[in-house]
Amino acid sequence: MILGLTADGKKIAVASAPGPSSYATGGFTIRVPDLNRIDQVVFAFVTGGYKVGGLSVSGNAVTVVVHQYNYPATSAGPSVEVPAGTNLSGQTVTVVVIGL
Repeated sequence: MILGLTADGKKIAVASAPGPSSYATGGFTIRVPDLNRIDQVVFAFVTGGYKVGGLSVSGNAVTVVVHQYNYPATSAGPSVEVPAGTNLSGQTVTVVVIGL
């Protein structure tokens, strides 16, 4: 969905998608059908206590790497990519992008 235009005429768009039922290492792809090309990801969010651990863009698609926090019993730990095969179908990933 197009949200508006930037001062230089690029489109600001938002796209949401459910997570995959079996996550693949390296992330999964969300297409932004209102654009032919994404120039910048402004915002990306995953529901359910997960976080975006990385992004890459190709054409009108954003690949989102999903992380979770690894908390040992005694201290806070780093975020790590969710294991391959994790069911994220109950989560929603949303991206806001700028492009043409």
